[in-house]
Amino acid sequence: MLAFLWITDISLGLSAFAQATEPDGHLETDPASALMDADTFQIADTFQIADAVDNDISTTIPDGWTSGRPDGHAPIGVMGDHTHRQGEFMFSYRYMRMGMSGNLDGTTNLSPAQVLQQFPVTPLRMTMDMHMFGLMYAPTDELTLMGMVPYITKEMDHQTRRGTTFTTNTSGIGDISLGGLYKIFDKDNQRVHLNFSGSIPTGSINQRDDTPVGPNQILPYPMQIGSGTVDLKPGLTYLGQTKDWSWGGQLLGTLRLGKNDNSYRLGNEINGTLWGAKRWNQTVSTSLRLNGKNWGDISGSDPRLNPNVIPTADPDLRGGTRLDLGLGLNLLATQGVLKGGRFGLEFALPIYQSLDGPQLETDWSLTGRHSVRILKSLLRRLCKKSLHSP
Repeated sequence: MLAFLWITDISLGLSAFAQATEPDGHLETDPASALMDADTFQIADTFQIADAVDNDISTTIPDGWTSGRPDGHAPIGVMGDHTHRQGEFMFSYRYMRMGMSGNLDGTTNLSPAQVLQQFPVTPLRMTMDMHMFGLMYAPTDELTLMGMVPYITKEMDHQTRRGTTFTTNTSGIGDISLGGLYKIFDKDNQRVHLNFSGSIPTGSINQRDDTPVGPNQILPYPMQIGSGTVDLKPGLTYLGQTKDWSWGGQLLGTLRLGKNDNSYRLGNEINGTLWGAKRWNQTVSTSLRLNGKNWGDISGSDPRLNPNVIPTADPDLRGGTRLDLGLGLNLLATQGVLKGGRFGLEFALPIYQSLDGPQLETDWSLTGRHSVRILKSLLRRLCKKSLHSP
């Protein structure tokens, strides 16, 4: 039994209004800029790139919270953990892979044979791949706007009472998310911001594939790409720092509005997390994180599905609660061509799990992210070429 999650994030950050002295109080000095003539430097300063997108890399502890250190970003399993400065925008690409196997009923593990005593078909394992394209922009220092477009593929393996196995596959654009982050407190090395976003039902809830019942059959709820409803996702995030330590907490909810065109609504969700991190030097930090999640069963049902055939088609077998403990590593490049680049890794194990089952369980998870900032040198070269062109 396993669950695997991997995220690769390539992000581009641009600040059209960044100044040489940042709000965090530290000064960026770039030898390449000093070689420019006065006119070139003036234009390069107008289009200065934020090395670490949120703030410049910090080699000292300024008066106030800063993201310019390895633990300036939360453990990578936390989303929407920091805001941007006025004028910054960021384009990001993320890749996520998740896998699950084995069934759980409450806190009891079930073998395929035990599930097949209740249903003619049992799920064995499932994998999901997601390509996420995101854009963030900060019109003010307090407000950061964001949008995300996912492309999702899913695969699920099954076994029947007769011992035969079969696999179903789905893919498509998921639900598009729009929203933002609003900073409401920034003092004494602590920050608080509101998370507010919502998703629109662009993901399909009519995915089909061939099964032993026949060709082109409607697939159960976990194999659909979207929720089919407008979903609100409010939240609150807290961040704190000292010289070598940082900590934080986040509470996020998902509220489903109404039922979709297939007469059901996915369960509401609430996710809470607490973490602490130790900064060992300018480039390395480690973290410990506790994450709890609760999600409800489905309200209503898709009339095309028979809940007596397979547990994934039963709307009353979709809820659950899980508590994970994660160990994380953050790396930040502070010099050279990779300056501002980040790499993170987080490994988590469920320390408590109770599901309305039979339902596929999570056994462990691994999350990784690589962030590359490339616009600084590119735009400076473009500025120099433009100024020196006849």
